[in-house]
Amino acid sequence: MKKFIYLFLAFGLMLFLTACQDTEITPELQDAFTEVDAVAAASPEPAENHDTGDNDTSHNEEHPVNPQDPEPTEFIFLLNSVPIHMDQDMEELLPQLGEPLGIFEAPSCAFDGIDRIFGFPGVDILTYPIGDRDLIHTINFRDDSVTTTKGIYLGSSWADVLEAYGSDYSQDVNMFQFTRGQTTLSFFLDGDMVIGIIYALIMD
Repeated sequence: MKKFIYLFLAFGLMLFLTACQDTEITPELQDAFTEVDAVAAASPEPAENHDTGDNDTSHNEEHPVNPQDPEPTEFIFLLNSVPIHMDQDMEELLPQLGEPLGIFEAPSCAFDGIDRIFGFPGVDILTYPIGDRDLIHTINFRDDSVTTTKGIYLGSSWADVLEAYGSDYSQDVNMFQFTRGQTTLSFFLDGDMVIGIIYALIMD
């Protein structure tokens, strides 16, 4: 799984650059890439998941799949039992989530202010600035220590995803995207295995 962890660490930072195609990779942004690589290299690798393709939800024992649960109008993510949704203010979440592993910053191309990545174990939370607020627009899975609310993690099978989320999705090459309200939940596949999971805000 390590190559997938590095891939999506880099992808999370590259999301900074999507707002404008001609963004220059400044020394500060290059330092952020270097620092993230160093953190990833120094971090112990999570235990491998031995997925059998039977949608084993024991990987997410704290938040197991319950078919009787009502479907929310937006996709949410649970980190340390704290519900997180798109467009939420990071300031109200930080007291519940605790100190981030790191915060990476870059001037925003689309907004007046600073885009930020808040690194937590297993995930990166990306924000955009509105006034003095940092609002969440993307949650990027870094490794298989975290799951969606329906138990899908890096290393799950496509069959697991279909059983958990159904067949109402759009496909772009190896990206399979589910939409609920103003939120998308995207799964990136390598063959039959999930190698990337991203929650994202649909920004009009």
